[in-house]
Amino acid sequence: KEKLVLPMLMNSNGVKQQILDKNYKKHLIVFWASWCGPCRKEIPFLKDFYNKKNSELEFISISIDDNKNDWAKVLNLERMPWKQLVVSNEQEKEAMQLQFKLNSAIPYSVLVDSNFKIISASTGLSNKEELEKLINN
Repeated sequence: KEKLVLPMLMNSNGVKQQILDKNYKKHLIVFWASWCGPCRKEIPFLKDFYNKKNSELEFISISIDDNKNDWAKVLNLERMPWKQLVVSNEQEKEAMQLQFKLNSAIPYSVLVDSNFKIISASTGLSNKEELEKLINN
């Protein structure tokens, strides 16, 4: 089976980087957008978990914002201390959809291993309990 090579995505400094840091065993990827109310409501829960996460778990937020200025503004407001990436074009979006089973419903949280294998996933606003369940799989 052909191994999917995922594109590098632009980070908040405008630099393309790998999605996963292979030094971690598990990766929580949250797809969101600046204009998505439920996505914004979820951020405080994510921050709580990030602050007490175990060292084997990497947090990654991937925005599907078309407007990079809106994305940057919200990053400044929310101050999320983990990796922030943004999908910049249709090819990147398509790769995310194929690899992570992303559809148009966000927030979409997916827990993967370092080979991008999906361990668990959840669509829509998660409360603390749901996030905990997802992360502790």
